[in-house]
Amino acid sequence: MRNILFKGYIGFTLLRLYPRISRLKKITEKKEKIQFVDKMLVPVLEQVIKITGADVTVTGAENVPVNEAVLYVGNHQGNMDIPLLYLTAPQKMSFVAKKEMVKLPIFGFLMKQRQCVFMDRENVRESIKSINEAIDNLKQGFSIAIFPEGTRSKGSEMGEFKVGSLRIALKAGVKVIPVSLSGSYKLMEETGKITPAKVSIHYGKPIDSKDFKDTNGLAQKVLYEIQKHICINSTPLLQMP
Repeated sequence: MRNILFKGYIGFTLLRLYPRISRLKKITEKKEKIQFVDKMLVPVLEQVIKITGADVTVTGAENVPVNEAVLYVGNHQGNMDIPLLYLTAPQKMSFVAKKEMVKLPIFGFLMKQRQCVFMDRENVRESIKSINEAIDNLKQGFSIAIFPEGTRSKGSEMGEFKVGSLRIALKAGVKVIPVSLSGSYKLMEETGKITPAKVSIHYGKPIDSKDFKDTNGLAQKVLYEIQKHICINSTPLLQMP
């Protein structure tokens, strides 16, 4: 039943959002455009999460500075990670996403208008271009989120943590917010259909990229902080020191 409701709501939403696209296209100032997109997306995504039946617990929100751009770096368990992070973070953000997402009807266009960066990991030149775009956005004061695993783990264990993604923070000179998502894969990936589940999201304390000389040191610190708060059956993946 939830699957039918989910698909029906997405279809209805696409039709409802379409008339507002023409108004969005007339906005030229970046900040105003982002604010317009946020007003469109927030109520839609709130309803999407409600339909999934997710019981979401958020901790550490007070750790996130709201008056400066930051790079959110999180583990990636499932399809709902983007809306969950977008809705629960103290400040909204754009995402570094795989290139295929730009092709999503309406939503791909809205992500692009919100300054999301689409990464083609198979094309080195295009990847560098995307990284530079993300750096520029951060320098302009717009926060960004990235999942260094590059793809969903579809479980509680993390996939390969790609160190190079932290170069964005070093080049932009911004703070990194480690984000730990637990249980989000249970909403879709575990059973292959929409399933209610408990999800926990923890926002860690800011890590200043300026305190690190290279991506390896920064990545190790960020990865540790993420894993420290990922829970498997309510037990932390890494024990606190």
